[in-house]
Amino acid sequence: MTEDSTQMDRAALQDPVTAFGIGNVLAPRPGVVTAEQQLGPRFADHRGRIDMPALAVLFDHLGGLPFFRSVPHGSPCVQARLSMSMQGHVAVGDLVTGMAELLMHDDGFGTTRVDITTSTGALCSSGSARNVAVGRTFANDPSTGRGVGVSSEHSGGVPVDLPAAIEPSLTGRQIVDQIAIGVRGGGPLTELLNGVVEPVTHGRTVGLRFTVTTEPWMGNVFGTMHGGVIAAITAQACSFAGQANAAAGVDYQLGDLAIGFLRSPAVQGDEVIVDVVPIKVGRRIASFDATMTAHDGMLLSRATADVLYR
Repeated sequence: MTEDSTQMDRAALQDPVTAFGIGNVLAPRPGVVTAEQQLGPRFADHRGRIDMPALAVLFDHLGGLPFFRSVPHGSPCVQARLSMSMQGHVAVGDLVTGMAELLMHDDGFGTTRVDITTSTGALCSSGSARNVAVGRTFANDPSTGRGVGVSSEHSGGVPVDLPAAIEPSLTGRQIVDQIAIGVRGGGPLTELLNGVVEPVTHGRTVGLRFTVTTEPWMGNVFGTMHGGVIAAITAQACSFAGQANAAAGVDYQLGDLAIGFLRSPAVQGDEVIVDVVPIKVGRRIASFDATMTAHDGMLLSRATADVLYR
């Protein structure tokens, strides 16, 4: 993209739901909410792939709506924790459908199951959200007034080119080093998130620091960062850590992410920082711990992630 088209694209960003191509939010029966997301190159990573980070906003947004709708005028709520798993691959350009079902709730807490399927009906992501009621006020119903009219023709903004193919002779560390120094792009999704990558050596394994400059469009109805954006940033950081520990020619996918939300940061231009530390790197699975902190060091979230190597 040119500099002008990038600026015009960013100027059009309104909120996380719209930015991630989510819309057609419906409540077909009590306790159930569905929505669609039009995926495209804009949400691809540095490999040109759609992986878990691209689905995190849909997952989190849907995960809270059934609990919100469980009382007549809506219950102000946030997610205390998300547990996401990838069950398969998603094609660039696919139209996915998410369904959230409220499994239990009382006045203070709820548990919501979320499933996301591809246009062919294949399950690609599943998991749960732990909802918690909060004593906050909100200006708008989170299930309305946001999102796009999703269809297979929806472009998601200014056209974005997929990254060039990665040479199979490069190790994962070489790929991440190239991204860190600007020889290789971090991918359209990283650009959308304003992310900067810095690998960190931990003995024989590699961790990572992922720094993001916040923007107002990343906010929720309370005016702080949307949980889905927090999850997307953290998931992308863990994905890069998985890449950094991959042998040459080895493919990988972010398989599982469990993230606890402790505080929600402001979205007025300050940085948030995700530090990813390898716990164990094996031939088939690598496990990581990730913490997100604010620019002043305040702890915002903690996560664990598993990366699958194929």
